[in-house]
Amino acid sequence: MKEEAIKGPIRKMIFRHFGAKGLRRGLRHGLAGPSLSMTATQVREETRAIDWKAGELMVSDALRTIDPPSRGHLEWGAWMLAAWQVLRPRLDCDQAAVEFLGDASMHGFDTRVSRMGLALLLRSCRFKPDQAIVILTALLEQSGASCESELAQDGSGLTLHITKCFYSDFFSSHKTPQLTTATDRLYEFWFNGLDPKRHGFRFDRDHYAAMNADSDSHAFPILIERS
Repeated sequence: MKEEAIKGPIRKMIFRHFGAKGLRRGLRHGLAGPSLSMTATQVREETRAIDWKAGELMVSDALRTIDPPSRGHLEWGAWMLAAWQVLRPRLDCDQAAVEFLGDASMHGFDTRVSRMGLALLLRSCRFKPDQAIVILTALLEQSGASCESELAQDGSGLTLHITKCFYSDFFSSHKTPQLTTATDRLYEFWFNGLDPKRHGFRFDRDHYAAMNADSDSHAFPILIERS
């Protein structure tokens, strides 16, 4: 009980940091960027409008909060959906809006602290497939009860399959399933740092694109490089 009382707030903090706070930071950068070229005043106004809508969504979907991580998932998902609702009319098409939000998320995640933490994790499992599986499994467990996944291993590598996804369920219920691809960019952030010469693994991007052509699929193939 004491351990869970400590882990719960930490897990909530992690997802709020990597989710909603990262998205907020990335959006502020994106709103002022070349796609929309907003002034500082416009950025503040749009951010305020997104924050208001996100708050309404968090109230309406409060029953989705079943454990500390899901509270962070809901905050990130609500901010993503609210940003879509506010910004979609300003962008050319649905795909452009999804790309804009995905880029904003990636920019928000890509901090010095995140890169350092990722580098340490990758270093600890370089050329050690079994250790990589242990670490990845432990990280995925922090997603809580509203997300489920499995790792399938074969002779050439391993594939992470997301079998239950908070974001897929949340966005589908709001008729915007395409937004799940924007939140999937977090996994890409993890795996893009793989260097076969340094770690013994590589993210198979071509296979990833083929496996995820169906919007309901969430699979991330990692190839093990043999010396």
